[in-house]
Amino acid sequence: MRLHLLLTTSFLLSATGLIAEEKPKPTTLTFYVGGVECPSCVYSVNYSISQLKSVSDVTAGQFIENYANVTFDPKVVSIHQIAQAVTEAAPLHGVPYVATMKLFIPDYAKEQNSRKVDALFARWKALVEVETVDRAAGEFILRFQPLKFDEKKPGPQGFKHEELLQALQSPAPQGLGLKVRLVEEKIEG
Repeated sequence: MRLHLLLTTSFLLSATGLIAEEKPKPTTLTFYVGGVECPSCVYSVNYSISQLKSVSDVTAGQFIENYANVTFDPKVVSIHQIAQAVTEAAPLHGVPYVATMKLFIPDYAKEQNSRKVDALFARWKALVEVETVDRAAGEFILRFQPLKFDEKKPGPQGFKHEELLQALQSPAPQGLGLKVRLVEEKIEG
């Protein structure tokens, strides 16, 4: 149950000596996928996600909860774009696939926190619908609205998990200063 950030650094040799340059920092997040009924559905979703720029790994599984662990560069593609790729995967049984994410905010139930978090979620209602699963435990499901992709705009588009985490975790006045777990990684086996 953790958000994985894999850090890598490369060193380039230049005329002036050794210069440190950071490579993109890939992130691995888990998306829960509705509508998956068979191994061919898993392949269809996996293929659609893998076609996105900067996605370096997709591990999809079909259990009680169908999921896809996706490793990507958040500077190139957003979680919203990944969710849209799931929706755009060829539906093999006539119903489009739907990607959601789980979010845990343990201190949500405190009155002052719930009002602030709800106000924050309201800012993003055009991009993501937030469903409260368990108010006391601070468990939520993020459902992505259809993404209106702008081909002329470079970089990630739509809802970005870094903005969500920054708004929730950063100390006041920039953020709410809350502990957050975005997703739990599923491991096959």
